[in-house]
Amino acid sequence: MTEKFKTILDSLGNYPPEYVTDFSIYRNCYAHALNCMYEDRDYTVYSPGAIYATFNDSDIFTDCDATYYFREDLFIKLIKRDCSVLSINADCCSFDSKIDENAYKIALTYSKADNDFHFIRQNIDGSWSHKPGYGSLHHLIKSEQISYHGESHIDIKGIPYKVIEIMKLQKV
Repeated sequence: MTEKFKTILDSLGNYPPEYVTDFSIYRNCYAHALNCMYEDRDYTVYSPGAIYATFNDSDIFTDCDATYYFREDLFIKLIKRDCSVLSINADCCSFDSKIDENAYKIALTYSKADNDFHFIRQNIDGSWSHKPGYGSLHHLIKSEQISYHGESHIDIKGIPYKVIEIMKLQKV
């Protein structure tokens, strides 16, 4: 285990997470979704698959025949790999799923307008929150700012996002 990975592991927040304003420029939406407080000053850890690679001191795509661009099945696989090394169970669920008191939900979404993926997280109080990319401030998404269009699409402040996967995360 690398020293960097040990620091990442030690920086996991409480489960389930509470909404806290995050002013760090060294964390992004993926760090927020995983409730990880590690400050990624070289911007190498918070992409799906990078935590797993850091743990194994390897490339993101070891044992994975892929190129790193947005592909839904690949991202889900890489997220689950990251969670496995962080001792987090990651299981598919729905927005309306009841979850255990020490678990929470995240959603992997995709914006066609931005041609980018994005994560949102449900906090202990039921609110959903997100953090825009590196360097941006953390914003609370109030429930009235999310419009559900079935399980496949949501609007956040009027911006459409395709819901790729909703996961229940639970620390083991």
